[in-house]
Amino acid sequence: MSWVGINDELSKVSIGLRFSNGREVHFKIIGMHCATCSLTVQKALLSVNGVLSASVSLANDEAVVIVDPAVFDYAKALKAVQGVGYDIYRETLTFMLKGLEPEEVNTIVRALHAPGVFSVVPNPVNHTVTITYNPLEIDEGGLRAIIENAGFKVIGVSKGGTEDFDVDRKAVETDLKDIKAKLTVAIPLTALIFLLEALSIVGIIPGALYAIASFALSTPVQFYSGMRFIRGAVRAFRNVTANMDTLVTLGTLSAYVFSVLVLTHVIGGDVFFDSSAAIITFILIGRYLETRLKLRVGSTMRELARLYPRSARVVRSGVETLVSINEVKPGDIVVIKEGEVIPVDGYVDGGEGYVDESVMTGEPRPRHKGIGDLVLAGTILARGYLRIKVTRSGEYAFIAQVIKQARQAQSLRLPIQSLVDRIASYFTWFVISAGVLTFMAWYLIGAPIYMAVLHMASVLVIACPCALGLATPISVVAGTNNALKHGILIRESRAIELSPGIKVVAFDKTGTLTRGRFEVISVFGDEKTLYYAAIAEGGSEHPIAKAILERAREVYGEVPSAESYDSVPGMGVITQWNGLTIGVGNEKLIKGFEARINPEIENKANDSVGEGFTVVYVIVNNEVSGAIALGDSPRPEAPMVISELRRMNIIPMMLTGDNTEAAKVVAKKLGIDYVYSGLMPDEKAEVIKELRDKFGITVMVGDGVNDAVALKAADIGIAMGAGTDIAKSVGDVVLLDSDLTKILSFIKLSRKILSNIRFNILYAFMYNVVLIPIAAGAMPGLTVRPEWAGLAMALSSITVTLNALRLRYSHV
Repeated sequence: MSWVGINDELSKVSIGLRFSNGREVHFKIIGMHCATCSLTVQKALLSVNGVLSASVSLANDEAVVIVDPAVFDYAKALKAVQGVGYDIYRETLTFMLKGLEPEEVNTIVRALHAPGVFSVVPNPVNHTVTITYNPLEIDEGGLRAIIENAGFKVIGVSKGGTEDFDVDRKAVETDLKDIKAKLTVAIPLTALIFLLEALSIVGIIPGALYAIASFALSTPVQFYSGMRFIRGAVRAFRNVTANMDTLVTLGTLSAYVFSVLVLTHVIGGDVFFDSSAAIITFILIGRYLETRLKLRVGSTMRELARLYPRSARVVRSGVETLVSINEVKPGDIVVIKEGEVIPVDGYVDGGEGYVDESVMTGEPRPRHKGIGDLVLAGTILARGYLRIKVTRSGEYAFIAQVIKQARQAQSLRLPIQSLVDRIASYFTWFVISAGVLTFMAWYLIGAPIYMAVLHMASVLVIACPCALGLATPISVVAGTNNALKHGILIRESRAIELSPGIKVVAFDKTGTLTRGRFEVISVFGDEKTLYYAAIAEGGSEHPIAKAILERAREVYGEVPSAESYDSVPGMGVITQWNGLTIGVGNEKLIKGFEARINPEIENKANDSVGEGFTVVYVIVNNEVSGAIALGDSPRPEAPMVISELRRMNIIPMMLTGDNTEAAKVVAKKLGIDYVYSGLMPDEKAEVIKELRDKFGITVMVGDGVNDAVALKAADIGIAMGAGTDIAKSVGDVVLLDSDLTKILSFIKLSRKILSNIRFNILYAFMYNVVLIPIAAGAMPGLTVRPEWAGLAMALSSITVTLNALRLRYSHV
């Protein structure tokens, strides 16, 4: 039977069983093109714990999976499918919430542990939660219902469109607006209470009148300005947990209710409505300042969002027309004039100028751009005039992807955050218990009841679980924003966590250690060797392919397109054209074809390799028609980076698919002692695993399809920004301008982020350890009234935020 016939038969295969205790789940699979693909996906799904059966249909790209709901994990299913080279279609929504405290992170994650949800990423800094879900199982309405049933109020939803890039700012500004409204009432009323108290103390007004007036003035503060805390406490109670809102509500209401009882002569003592009002006012002022600081912490991404283009000047029928960016299509010609923001990704088709790329690279000097050069949306034409042939626009443009991933990076959670969250959740209950014990202790030793209530309120209010919860996420937001400002996109938290222990940095050669700008040095063999090579390489984005195409167009003009194209990682490409099978690649491709090679071509190729050039062979119908020698120069910053890594006691190495001689020539120029050459993609990954076992934490730096597996296998994968999309999709870190010095910047900044987090956590712990006993009156001669306890609590969160803000201005 022919392969086509086998393929047809396999496409009808469907393996699956029904289980009475199982639930049926449907996934849309991306990337399948033959029956083997569907069987591979099916096998991957069946390997996931909790999958009882799986059936994958190639006809409609759908998988039907029977799962055990008690065991099945959506994230593990996604990882399994991605691990075999395919993907599951999913959508992402970001919900803006009216308040999300650090102590409530676990609550909302538990609530959203629902069928169809792949991941939940809460961000207490910006009061948002980002959910990735399966649209075949749940939709926006279902997710909103889950969130609101957990007691959170949804004030907006971002669907990932271009208009939603600054959703975090919108969420924070909504919170800021609410706080300002509450302060508009709280500040004047609290100030008036203190004024009346002073007048009462000096005898200008009677104490009874002050008590009644302070009751009237403090009530709106308690139940309007303080309502955000009461609502938060009720929400926590419904979710069987406690948070800072619980402590503030208990502290202020205990003071307020006690004062009401005194005022109505139920019990004896003095009123202290001033304490409840002052606590709420001071905490709201602290929240206001803290929220304003949060806007500054994440400002780099907002600066990028402001540069996101909304329109473009497109040439249509010879006339320049201003159109919405969503109407621009690949292949359109867009005109850019001096001083304008470039609205699209593309190549210069006419004109020349100097482009300010600092928003992407952090490099202040404009770069010259001429015909054939790549330009990116969001950069600015500082001088000149450009006509750009569009390759990507709108939400597919590079800047749109950077903004989207940068927003996701702000929600990175380091492993230590989970530990801190658990401690914070127990800590609140500990504080409530400490408050009750404080009241009982003072009451039992015979102190007046108002004194017991005051100390209890002080303990409840002075404790600050919020500072503890903010310690990690606020530093991550500030640090990742600083990284982005310097052209470094950190996508995975493990990259930050592991950076202090890096032992090895392994580099790909072509396009990573070298410029990746090849030029054809010589062509030997059949006179049509270059022509055939250009036809075969027409569908490739590899730097070698671009160099061959550029030279071929100089010689032949336009080159025809191949009828079919297939990339063979680690070997080269194979195409069909005009009845010919054409292959372009290395020696492994020759062996794969079992092709014959002329000794003269072989000798010239060996001589070129010995001189440090890269050689590709052109195979036509199982015979080597010729070879092409290409040259590539090391990046100018590479020697300094290698030297600095050595100074940091990190071992630099080279992993390349190129031949040994060419690799050693480059390694010698750069001062690299360890070279692994002639590697296939899976072999690179195996070398990375060996290095991890031998030395410890290993980094892989690469830019191409051949590097994707190794990037994923490394402890930290660093993708060059000028590389292929598949490399960037698996990189834990992306260098947006492909500047190797940014590797050093990333390592230094990551260490600063971790140091900042350690300080924040230590400060938050020490603050509570020292001040809670003082508030309880356990230290003779020292005590804190509730209103000043509220001020101290507010200042503690501000201190943590200010410390994190230092990262935004940290030099790397």
